[in-house]
Amino acid sequence: MQTPVISLFYDDREHAESIIVQLSKHDDLSLIKKRLTLGDYQINEWLIERKTLPDLVLSLCDGRLFSQIARLAESDFNVALLIEGKSQDIIEYKIHREALIGALCAISIHFHIPVIRSQSQTETAKLLYYCAKQLNHHTSDLKLTGRKPKRQKNRQLFILQSLPQVGPKLAKRLLCHFLTVEAVMTASENELIQVEGIGKKKAKKIRKILTASYY
Repeated sequence: MQTPVISLFYDDREHAESIIVQLSKHDDLSLIKKRLTLGDYQINEWLIERKTLPDLVLSLCDGRLFSQIARLAESDFNVALLIEGKSQDIIEYKIHREALIGALCAISIHFHIPVIRSQSQTETAKLLYYCAKQLNHHTSDLKLTGRKPKRQKNRQLFILQSLPQVGPKLAKRLLCHFLTVEAVMTASENELIQVEGIGKKKAKKIRKILTASYY
């Protein structure tokens, strides 16, 4: 059986030729150069933003980092942040380690964006390939895993937390507002934005996932 080819899009402004050269060695990858509005790489429904450690530090110091992260988090895609480089790369930058750790924690916890670490472009290419393989497998064999709660209220909250950008607190507010899971699932965008924590973009994402065709 022939191995399926995975499409990996990369932004035409991404200056990392070594990464593309390494990725081009894989016969099961189809590299497609295009202008990406957000992110540097796109695999299925995922965007991967690549930042070198110096770029991360500079964007944190000049205030660009969290505005960029916010735009990524508000997109219709799932997003991951790939940070490339070694601590020696920023040894001359005047920034405390605690500031970097705090920023990465905020990105992971508040914006729900996973952070991937790489030491070089060669390692980045390997990580992107592994991500492509994992995401392709995940798409073709999607299963809901994890321990499922037994109490009815907890099961209802569990279901609602599968919606885009809906965590435990927001799931509870939705259930308190609409009273039933069915009412949440059938609510319009205008009805959803009446709930604290749901704006127009989030409401649109929720309705999109609920109404999209499987095929």
